[in-house]
Amino acid sequence: MLIRKYILLSIMVISFPVCSQDIEHSKKLAQEVPIADVHRHVQRWVSPELLKKQMEKSNVKWSGAVGAPFGPYDTMSYLDLLKNQYIPTIGQVELGSIFDQYGAAGLIDMNVKTYKELLANAEHLFANGKVKGFGELILNNKISNPNVSFRRKVKINSAPIEAMFTIADQHKGFVQIHSEDDPDSVDELKSLSTKFKNTSIILSHCMFSSDVNRIKNLLESYSNLFCEMSARSRSHFMNPDSERAKLWVVYGENFVKEEWVQLIEEFPTRFMVGTDTYNPKIDFEKNIKEIREGLLSALQPATIELVAYKNAVRVMRLE
Repeated sequence: MLIRKYILLSIMVISFPVCSQDIEHSKKLAQEVPIADVHRHVQRWVSPELLKKQMEKSNVKWSGAVGAPFGPYDTMSYLDLLKNQYIPTIGQVELGSIFDQYGAAGLIDMNVKTYKELLANAEHLFANGKVKGFGELILNNKISNPNVSFRRKVKINSAPIEAMFTIADQHKGFVQIHSEDDPDSVDELKSLSTKFKNTSIILSHCMFSSDVNRIKNLLESYSNLFCEMSARSRSHFMNPDSERAKLWVVYGENFVKEEWVQLIEEFPTRFMVGTDTYNPKIDFEKNIKEIREGLLSALQPATIELVAYKNAVRVMRLE
């Protein structure tokens, strides 16, 4: 019995430093690893030059993958300056215009002129390497947007959305979709995932889901679904101690919910990060700090690199 106790104690003594070293390694790597920000709205208050400066200061190597709904509506100047470091997409501005003109019904109407122009333009831009994907397509934000007039919920696998998927599929592009995790919306996403197996579907904000098991089941069953974790940090919420924020917040500067760490470690190739600077009050640098110190530092070193940038590089074919 004494020998057994001695052996167990020896194992504990030997194991503890290794564990501590792993933790310190993760913390160090989280501070140094480059980041692909796959939910960066440039907006009119962020010039190409300012974006470049912010990226360099925070070691963000790639930015974009969503549109600029409040302008500038042509983001080619960002691509011209940043080259391969900017992730250009199409669709968010156009869907915003359709919603403003026709309401939610217009978002599923294939006959809307703006849709026809969008699809024709997308074919050209994809063929010429000017865009990587569609997004952010806001199709269900009925409770996740603070502005009531901006909320909507429509059929996600409607004809115009499927038309975008067809183009993305032909050009090995991705589609980033903002949807909450209502059962019918989830079923519609499953339908798209099954029909367009070669198209990567990026779930903005991981659907603002607080149901880890629902996300786990989706990732297990549909290999072309990916979660990006923007707007799940504490600083994104005006009242982070509200009941809704408590459900949606996953990480902050000095914490992360353990069930999400476990989920990410189980599916390390399926998660990405972003800042979602959708209004000028969102502090970009604070968001990056939360990503590094809260989320990434809690992961295993190999997982840190995947989530920080390697998954985005692979899925979005970044250079």
